[in-house]
Amino acid sequence: MLYKKLNLPINLPLTNYEEFEENKFVEDVVNKIIKSSKIGEKLSISLFKEFFENNLSEITNQKLIFIYQEIIPIIFQNKNKNEGLYQLLRFINQINSNIDYLDRVKNSPFTYKNLAKVLLFSGYVTNILSRDQKLLEVIQPEYAIRLNGNISYYKNLFEKINFNSLDTETMLNTLRKQHRLLKFQILYALINQEITIDRASTEFSNLAQATIDCVLQIVNHLTQNNYKLVCEDFCVIAYGRFGTFNMTANSDLDLVFIYGDKLNQKIYIDFFRNLINILSTKTSEGILYEVDTKLRPSRNRGPVACTYKNFDNYHNTKAYSWEKIALKKTRVITENKFSTKVSHLLNTLNSRTISDKEVAHEILKMRININENKKESEKLDKKDLPKWFETKYVAGGQRDIEFLKFFYENKSSIIDQHEKDKKQLLFKRLENVFFKLDQVINICFMKEKQDNLPSAAVNLLINELDEKDLGSLKALVSQGKIDIYNTLNKILESEITQ
Repeated sequence: MLYKKLNLPINLPLTNYEEFEENKFVEDVVNKIIKSSKIGEKLSISLFKEFFENNLSEITNQKLIFIYQEIIPIIFQNKNKNEGLYQLLRFINQINSNIDYLDRVKNSPFTYKNLAKVLLFSGYVTNILSRDQKLLEVIQPEYAIRLNGNISYYKNLFEKINFNSLDTETMLNTLRKQHRLLKFQILYALINQEITIDRASTEFSNLAQATIDCVLQIVNHLTQNNYKLVCEDFCVIAYGRFGTFNMTANSDLDLVFIYGDKLNQKIYIDFFRNLINILSTKTSEGILYEVDTKLRPSRNRGPVACTYKNFDNYHNTKAYSWEKIALKKTRVITENKFSTKVSHLLNTLNSRTISDKEVAHEILKMRININENKKESEKLDKKDLPKWFETKYVAGGQRDIEFLKFFYENKSSIIDQHEKDKKQLLFKRLENVFFKLDQVINICFMKEKQDNLPSAAVNLLINELDEKDLGSLKALVSQGKIDIYNTLNKILESEITQ
């Protein structure tokens, strides 16, 4: 009988009770892993053996014992061995029912050093590796294919798949498997220090662009089959991180779809719905990307796409100032004559002046809503409040930096030139810190976040940000949020009272 899957936190919990939803025996094993420095290598191997042996076949146990004896000594060479052992526990629990996967791990001892690097980094990356034994190829020392910073690498690999011969379900799963392999390659390159955090962000963006290009080809093929015509007058606009080529491992795709007037509206809507479905439908192999289309003129109401005329009219007459700022971080990601037309429109819209005073009023309205939510949040448990490393939507975080950049770049008359130069250096530094924090958070967690980042992830941040230790990094982030929040408040007060 194979062991049941355990519901374990994604990274090593520091508390002994609250984060476990299993029995006392599991909790006891994890507590011993936390104290691994005291029990040593041999007892740790025995601990793993005892944990699984009563619930697995003798043949499976023999394979696992071989793996423990090979990889646990490697993990013990690291300072944070308890985190590596914890991920090994999760990894074995996830693969022990997959005999083929187990055999492949057992028969590839030369990969154990690199496997240990993955286990020592984060549970999120461990989860990805445990999904597909093909990913073990990426951590082989002689793996020849390395990232070259060029989108053609991703495009070429997608183009090798013959989607025409596959049914819908197989097509979706094949696409997801290929995407997962490429995503894991980026993650492992970062863990193995082959690329920096900035470079990883570029690679994630290249992968997303190549994925959409591939899916567009599939959707075009479906449209030709269903309607016996070619859909050409359409455009896809990317916003946010995808728009600026700064994606993280788990970024959504913020997209707006625009269409022309050559075909029936239903054809365009079906076209874009097919695109969204292929990208975001969950199958046994997961999804490619969450797709967010709420930045379109109708937001979450009405059709999923809009006409060129509606888009133009909305941003000329109805758009909020924050939407005009968001529009500056966009790019057209499709290539056709209609997309060129939309690009010219974006250039025209983005050349227009945005009122400082209107931006200030809108930020204050947002803050009223935030303060109301804050009163509600005071009733929540501490575990539900923002963590020290969360910077995206918190006060003084990434969104506030974007607003500050707007006021400073507009050379507002209320900002002293000397103060402006000094503050801009600080904000640029903090923007880089918050950006890299966001990147690392997304290779440690999915949606729910624990209180602490894994040690290897912290070390990566400290090295790239040239900080002394975790304490100095926390202090920089905390004080940075305060400085940004207070500076923005002063500007808002001045704008409103002028």
